[in-house]
Amino acid sequence: MSARAVWNAAQVGYCSNVHPARDVAGLRASVQAHFQGVRRQRGLALQDSGLWISAQAAAELQQPQVRQDFLDLLHDCGLRLTSLNGFPYGQFHEGAVKAEVYRPTWAEAQRLEYSLQLAHLLAAALPLDCHLGVISSVPLGYAANWDAAQQQQAETHLRQLTAELAQLHRQSGKKILLCLEMEPDCVLQDTEQAIAFFKHWQASDPHHSYLALCFDVCHQAVMFEDCYQSLQQLLQARVPVGKIQLSNALICQLPFADQERRGQVLKALGNFAEATYLHQVKARDTEGQLLAWADLPAALQAPEAVQGHCPELRIHFHVPLFSEQFLLPELSGSQAALLRTFDFLADHPQCRPVLEVETYSWNVLPGALRPDGEQALLQGIAAELQWVEEQLRQRDLLRTHSSSLEASAHAY
Repeated sequence: MSARAVWNAAQVGYCSNVHPARDVAGLRASVQAHFQGVRRQRGLALQDSGLWISAQAAAELQQPQVRQDFLDLLHDCGLRLTSLNGFPYGQFHEGAVKAEVYRPTWAEAQRLEYSLQLAHLLAAALPLDCHLGVISSVPLGYAANWDAAQQQQAETHLRQLTAELAQLHRQSGKKILLCLEMEPDCVLQDTEQAIAFFKHWQASDPHHSYLALCFDVCHQAVMFEDCYQSLQQLLQARVPVGKIQLSNALICQLPFADQERRGQVLKALGNFAEATYLHQVKARDTEGQLLAWADLPAALQAPEAVQGHCPELRIHFHVPLFSEQFLLPELSGSQAALLRTFDFLADHPQCRPVLEVETYSWNVLPGALRPDGEQALLQGIAAELQWVEEQLRQRDLLRTHSSSLEASAHAY
């Protein structure tokens, strides 16, 4: 990671898990229609991309000609592949994904195979001027279904992974980092757990430098973490952060005295309860104790006596970055967490992770907030990226030119 803590607009990308893509054909169509559309709206000749590639597409891309054709497409569309989302394995848009998004876990061999396929693809795709690529992945597994045997098997698979990433680095000159992404209710859900894991990992794996952390701002806001302090603690503990996913959590302020208004707020919040994704909910009661519900419907159905002691609910629902209010004034985003993250980057020039917007839930927002078509979706994504650019610009973190990227436009 560079000591120059500045980004070009082209280096601020977004994750494509917002776009359905079952196979390589779907992925190619998405690159042409979606990524290229957002890039053009931003007025950029090039744009770094954070593709989500399903396991089926990753397997297809192991064929040399299919891979080369795909890399040629990225070049033709002005997309630099520097980051991948290796978290969702299968379909991410069809049916109830919920906790299945964590399967296969790192205790299962399919996760290792998939991640290595992505790593070899990314090493082949990295531009000539870029020698480091990052892949985000599941935080081992879902905590409710985890045990010591799975932990041991997961670590065995991760050691196999880092050994192969080290070999890939020697062979290709490209270093690929796998970045475990903390998430509520998972084996790694908070900064303290991440630090403990990486201390153990760094002491036990000779190739530990190929494993890093993906810091998702929404997730840590839901956990009531101060993102500045969390990143500071990770830095002090020498836990590498390879990617920061810029995302906005949903926050619900619950009125105490006005029961009628409280009912109105909870009814509005119910519009965010949907069947596809898991929306974990955390709250602090009036005594400061952390309360948790596995999904939003469970929180909405909690006894009034419990809800009445929770002035604020934080919901794992990725809402658009630039939005400050949703449906009612009591429903807002966690923009304060994003601003704290940008402040940390401004104060710590040695930290230069990949920055990637990850709002995958545009298409499951309540009807009044949902884009009314593909063009509106792309405009919304472009507006998020422009919002990020402005935050970087305010902190002198955004370069106004991208000559180095322009020079490498044909450097795949």
